[in-house]
Amino acid sequence: MNILFWVCLIFGIMSLLYYFIIMIHAGFGSTFSWFWIAVGLGSILMSMAFRYLEENEIMIPSFWSYMMIAIFLVGISTFATIVGILLYHARQKAEQGMDYLLVLGAQIRGTRITKSLKKRLDTAITYLNSNSRTLVIVSGGKGVGEMITEAEAMKQYLVVKGIESSRIIKEDKSTNTNENILYSKLKIKENASVAIVTNGFHIFRATSIAKKRGIAQVQGLAAPTDRLLSINYYVREVAGVMKDKLFGNL
Repeated sequence: MNILFWVCLIFGIMSLLYYFIIMIHAGFGSTFSWFWIAVGLGSILMSMAFRYLEENEIMIPSFWSYMMIAIFLVGISTFATIVGILLYHARQKAEQGMDYLLVLGAQIRGTRITKSLKKRLDTAITYLNSNSRTLVIVSGGKGVGEMITEAEAMKQYLVVKGIESSRIIKEDKSTNTNENILYSKLKIKENASVAIVTNGFHIFRATSIAKKRGIAQVQGLAAPTDRLLSINYYVREVAGVMKDKLFGNL
């Protein structure tokens, strides 16, 4: 019990510290940051429960001990397997001469793009400058705290960086990855080749959904991931993969 107390307490404190690091680095309200508060407080409460059981010499029945260990091992194994798959796909680079780039939206602040979205757009710009016939679809609707759609913010950024407006197609209704793909497909010619531009951790899910939705010629074009926030992104993405698998999107 003493070991479990310290493991839960240390993990809880580290989770809360990571939350504050996210806030300092990326700002208040960053996507999925609430998870670290929940995990941190939950772990600390669990450590207190283990301490209470130890101090009062209360033994947990063997059946429940084995059950908790089994659940923990299955959870860790599942998490590690999915992270391995995500890392394998995280460095994909699309072939030259694709018909379309599909840049997936990410959170913006008012009208300002965030660091994560900037990395996606800069990756797209490098590709577009080398492939003059490739069109680009910017995909993303308007969410909480956003004064314009993500698609409009992305288009403005690309135009300022020298990409001709005539090469940019907006999809401004979607609110998640599945909708990004579903609505963007309506703007893509049949049998066209598509490279999906998103951060590396997101490549596997995005390309898998695209294939599921009937985009046969699809590749990933991975943008860099902020190293300081990578733990948050990968944990969130594992949850996203599991959710989309459950709902039949993968």
